[in-house]
Amino acid sequence: LVVWEKLLMPVANEFKPDLVLVSAGFDAARGDMGECDVTPECFARLTRRLKTLANGKVVCALEGGYVRSVLCKCVETVLSALLDSESEVKCKQELQTFYKKLGDMDMLDCIDPSASKSIMETIKAHSPYWECLHSPEE
Repeated sequence: LVVWEKLLMPVANEFKPDLVLVSAGFDAARGDMGECDVTPECFARLTRRLKTLANGKVVCALEGGYVRSVLCKCVETVLSALLDSESEVKCKQELQTFYKKLGDMDMLDCIDPSASKSIMETIKAHSPYWECLHSPEE
């Protein structure tokens, strides 16, 4: 979620898309081949976050996931998030909870240092092109 809040969502908000297209692969789900341990609820949260863009116009195309029992639950939670008229409210509540748990800490300090470094390097590489990624001293 850190890369979404620090990089992807700021750029997406600045870009202001008319439509969001998602290649929805679930092989990163807990129990699937990708071994990334992403929960179905996390996929739903990411979907709710995407619905804050483009006036909620989000299209998801299924493209991956190899363990049917895992795939089924992930697709179900994403579809529920897409169809839920309360998604925006839930998204705001999830973000408030996320930031409340962080307190005064920077979210980059709460993840693996190598992941944090990669995110910061990516932000630096893209900052010339996106105002939202400029550091405060720029």
